[in-house]
Amino acid sequence: MNVFNKVTIQSLKLNKTRTVVTIIGIILSAAMISAVTTFISSLRNYALEYAIYTDGDWHGYISEISLDEYESIINNDEISSLTFGQILGYAHIDSQNEFKPYLYILGGEKDDFFTTMPIHLISGKYPENSNQIILPAHLSDNGGVAYKLGDTITLEVGDRLLDGYVMGQNNPCYTYNNQTGEEFLNDEVIEVRFTKTYTVVGIYERPSFEGRTAPGYTALTVSDSSFEDNAVFDIYIKLKKPADIYEFTKALGYTATFNTDVLLYSGISKYESFYSVLYGLAAIVIGLIMFGAISLIYNAFSISVSERTKQFGLLTSLGATKKQLRRMVLFEALSVSVIGIPTGILVGISGIAVTLMLIGNKFSAITSSSFNVPMRVSVSWESIIAAAVIALIT
Repeated sequence: MNVFNKVTIQSLKLNKTRTVVTIIGIILSAAMISAVTTFISSLRNYALEYAIYTDGDWHGYISEISLDEYESIINNDEISSLTFGQILGYAHIDSQNEFKPYLYILGGEKDDFFTTMPIHLISGKYPENSNQIILPAHLSDNGGVAYKLGDTITLEVGDRLLDGYVMGQNNPCYTYNNQTGEEFLNDEVIEVRFTKTYTVVGIYERPSFEGRTAPGYTALTVSDSSFEDNAVFDIYIKLKKPADIYEFTKALGYTATFNTDVLLYSGISKYESFYSVLYGLAAIVIGLIMFGAISLIYNAFSISVSERTKQFGLLTSLGATKKQLRRMVLFEALSVSVIGIPTGILVGISGIAVTLMLIGNKFSAITSSSFNVPMRVSVSWESIIAAAVIALIT
């Protein structure tokens, strides 16, 4: 440590009251700044949790691919996780909704499908083998077909055919007339491929991956290995680097659907308006905090410089340059910041943590009624670094 820094440290020790007040001011400003950045981080994390709850923990979705295509993708090094739903087919049920006359049977991968996808049980359990099935609650509410846990269902499962063409899961079973606004049922038939008896082991909420115009109520079982030769899959991909998902699926040559909300709250979006608003509001609040903090700290340093005028004059007479004197003042600022900024960041994080413990459950009022997870503090390195840099600049 050079002589100028030693003089600065000695001056801080001799003026303990002013030094303590300055450090307290830095702690308060750093605490308020870190509280804002930590709240932003916590809010984004909470939104991400809700997006995963409603849409699933995946980045890209490719529909209706063959077993060979699936196997060519699964071992790609860029993939963090991959799960699939095996499309088993459609079966007629006695639905009271004429525009939704089928049960759509989807066989999920046993290991990951039921945890990756937004499948929320109301009662019962997840299927453990391909002889068990879970049914959506709206099969009863909307279709008037009610089953209890333990009931067995024998289904004739096959493909929907219209004029000899196989209809996909996104094709409704009716035709909409744009001129008259009328809807006409298609003259479809089911080409049965197999008959199977399932045991109902669970009832779950309507899944977000079932479209509003879907012709069937989505019933879930475990994928059936006996149909692998001609199996068709929907696959859900999660990458190690989420930002690469657009180029990744493009390179594979498939038309993909993207989990836009999960990507957005992970920090990846083709549209910047959300973060522009969020960070803009944060900038305004932090700007107000900085204005008040700068006023307080500037006054403290002005007093310090005034009190040390004689000291600066003496050092100047001994050959000190303006640059060296300026460095002394900056070293003084850095010395009090080393104590004040880390302490302030810890105080700010603790304050937000306590605040969210008290009111975090109130945020569930703006989400789905079934999402009863309270907002809790989420500290990211980005929020800490941002708070430290902004406080140091202040």
